[in-house]
Amino acid sequence: MGTRDLSGPGQARAIRDLLQSLFVCELVRPSQPLWLFFAWVTDVEVLENSARQFSSLCPDWPAAPVRLCTVLDGLLSRGGTIAVVLRQDPHNQAFVARLQALRQRHGAASVRWCQRPEFHEKGMLGDGFVLTGSMNLTVSGLTVNDEHITLRCDPAAVAQRRIELASKWGHQLQ
Repeated sequence: MGTRDLSGPGQARAIRDLLQSLFVCELVRPSQPLWLFFAWVTDVEVLENSARQFSSLCPDWPAAPVRLCTVLDGLLSRGGTIAVVLRQDPHNQAFVARLQALRQRHGAASVRWCQRPEFHEKGMLGDGFVLTGSMNLTVSGLTVNDEHITLRCDPAAVAQRRIELASKWGHQLQ
């Protein structure tokens, strides 16, 4: 797969399915690190586990939707690391509190983030993909707002974005 473009809310289900697939891939083989860079983030439901279809990955998960921070906890338990860049905004404080709890559980080297008042980018970068666009990782971003996202799996595009993120934000992560 080279590139995939999706627009919401008309393709909201496809966007949620894409995110679910990316997070499942991350659970199987965690990126080093998984970059999350969204202006606004909420601990949204990212996996649909009602039929316990992901019980082989995380047997303790309930037969219910699984939230972002629970998935991140699973990634970290498998040796993954996460780097998060988000806007310094009251909306994000609940998510930052969850990041702090994950850091206490998994160690400071595994969970790093920074907040900037001017930050407005949106995307996610793993070892094999880069997802970018206008969508924030919020309920409205996933299901309500007119959004556009692009998934690229081209190794050159992924490597270029990794260099850009590390260069711009790596030294600011705490």
